[in-house]
Amino acid sequence: MASKKESKIVHVELGEDGRPIRIFRTKAWLDCPNTILTDRALAVRLIREQVFDRSIVFDPPEEEHNECERCGRTITWDSFEMNEKIPKGKRGEVSLENCEALCHACHTGDADSAHGNRRWQSAKIKSKT
Repeated sequence: MASKKESKIVHVELGEDGRPIRIFRTKAWLDCPNTILTDRALAVRLIREQVFDRSIVFDPPEEEHNECERCGRTITWDSFEMNEKIPKGKRGEVSLENCEALCHACHTGDADSAHGNRRWQSAKIKSKT
């Protein structure tokens, strides 16, 4: 029987509704009164849900849909991509404040996207054979 991958437990800040709003990367959780330890994957999923919910617009007022937070294209739960404004590699964190709901083009598909055109970048990688 294959072993199950162990979950990573992280410190998270809870919002007023009791859902995670920030996953701490440092010991800053020591100064935050409303924190718990929880599974990282669960915390990311709950923050992702809130980022997606934040992208809901009512236009016209009787019609609800979600829009890319940069360009306004319609996005769905399956098509949206969560972007960290300050990447984790540059000391950013997964949080409601640092994340945004983007369409594929704004996230990785275009030259002026959040990450540049990654398709073009990956095409530059040459094999060592």
